[in-house]
Amino acid sequence: MTQPDAVEDDFALEANFIEQAEYLEKARFLQLLTEHPDEETIIKKLTGGGAKLLIGPRGCGKSTLLLKAYYLIVAQKTINTLPIYVNFKLALKVEPLYHKGPNAAFWFRRWLFIKVLLSIHNTIADAVEMEVGNALPSKLVLERALSRVEAGRSTDEELDDYALDKVHGAIEEILSLNDMSRCVLLMDDAAHAFSEKQQEDFFDFFREIKSKRISPKAAVYPGVTSHSPSFHVGHDAERVDVWVRPYGSDYERYMIDMARRRFGDTPHDFFETSSEELSLLAYSAFGIPRAFLSMIRAIADSKNSYISSEQKLQRRKVLELSRQGRDMSHATFASLGSKLPAYKAFIESGSKIYQSILSTLKAYNTGKPLPQHGLQFGMKSPISPEIEKTLGFLQYSGLVMPAGDTMRGVKGTYELFDIHFGDLIAENTIVGRRTKSISSFLEVLRGVKHQAWPRINDASLINTAHLGDAPFALALPACQVCGTERPSESARFCSNCGAQLKSASTYESLVSQNISVLPISNRMKKRIKENSNIRTVRDILIDTSRDRLRGIKYIGEIRAAKIISAAEEHIS
Repeated sequence: MTQPDAVEDDFALEANFIEQAEYLEKARFLQLLTEHPDEETIIKKLTGGGAKLLIGPRGCGKSTLLLKAYYLIVAQKTINTLPIYVNFKLALKVEPLYHKGPNAAFWFRRWLFIKVLLSIHNTIADAVEMEVGNALPSKLVLERALSRVEAGRSTDEELDDYALDKVHGAIEEILSLNDMSRCVLLMDDAAHAFSEKQQEDFFDFFREIKSKRISPKAAVYPGVTSHSPSFHVGHDAERVDVWVRPYGSDYERYMIDMARRRFGDTPHDFFETSSEELSLLAYSAFGIPRAFLSMIRAIADSKNSYISSEQKLQRRKVLELSRQGRDMSHATFASLGSKLPAYKAFIESGSKIYQSILSTLKAYNTGKPLPQHGLQFGMKSPISPEIEKTLGFLQYSGLVMPAGDTMRGVKGTYELFDIHFGDLIAENTIVGRRTKSISSFLEVLRGVKHQAWPRINDASLINTAHLGDAPFALALPACQVCGTERPSESARFCSNCGAQLKSASTYESLVSQNISVLPISNRMKKRIKENSNIRTVRDILIDTSRDRLRGIKYIGEIRAAKIISAAEEHIS
């Protein structure tokens, strides 16, 4: 007899529902590939010359495209380009160095160089036979150096072998020995660390590593990325927007084909009977594949709850599930409060601003025929820096999508934005009828986009959002001893307890949090706490062998990997 908790154990298709591409094994990744609507153009930019910045919110497919470009090159019989895929997801691990001494930028740059050199060994393992030469240090030496940097135990002299000229030299030697024309450096989760100084140092590194034969490509985020003063988007790197616009039949095919590949081996094939229901879920994911896969996973985990006896998705359950994509984006937005504590007031005001925009759009649609319902809003230019920063945070979270700008004659220029379709559905912003049908929502979402939309300016937005005093004040780090906020940026001692004030480390703050903050089930959190001494995010991250996690009942290899990835996502 199956034990009650066995339903949570790893099942055969569990690996198909690992949403993050970087956690999929190569064979599984290639098996589950779905073509991005703009893939041909994007892949050409990634495999060719020139510096590029892949821009889009979390979960929109940046990692998938970088890995596709990498595997496409290494699969060639004759490789003319050296591809190097580097994941900087855990860059925040070295952020505490910025609070311990004056040489943090030096150490961080060495950490970046070592990561690049280590990744060359991965390319050598994945590609056909390749001559390496003597300039590339061994993998073991590089791994030891990386560990020492992350632990803060290396000296400046020890890191001299990992300078810019050494990296250029190792790459150039491989290019020459193998008669290759260029190197494409594919940097995933770049500028991911929520430390402005660390991000600025990364973009200085980006500019310096670029050469005639080395073309850096980096995946970055809108709204939270801080470029260095000497780095200029457009001049130093071309911007490539990879967020799929949630419009039209091509979009529906892209998302549903992805679901077929992940869900195709299950006994419940409802794709023919529930095409409209799946299309609505695709639109409610708002162009973010990770959100859509999360919905499909929910169906796979509880088939009997979602699928009727006619093997069709139930309307009520589909409408409930359509909220999941927006909930994921709202959780990402809320998490910025802890990752960017200085902008806590911006995050709190941003939630009110977002709800105000939804209310304005709902009022605009009230009484209009379905084909005339608006999905966008327009912000009058110029937008104040505070509102622009807040909209950037909403873009990073996947709640607001820029849609270009338009001139309205004497009324001025407006920047257009789409708002998360999941919220439009859940908050009755479109359709608005008591009895909602899947077809009525699709009529609006599939409709021809018209030129009418509510117009908003800074003053009206702040007024309708009912923001309090100092809605965009920057918060200063609190005292580490008593938690009292410091009175000024120049204060050296706490005004309450007298303790010496230190600059706060974002990384230390995040890894010290209880595992309750992670997006795993409450049952799993309870099981971990009851059957191990794991209590904080740090406890999970230091369990590199996963022995402690896998020693817990019903946590196998795949589930342990997912818990680890949740912890890594939390600090990235």
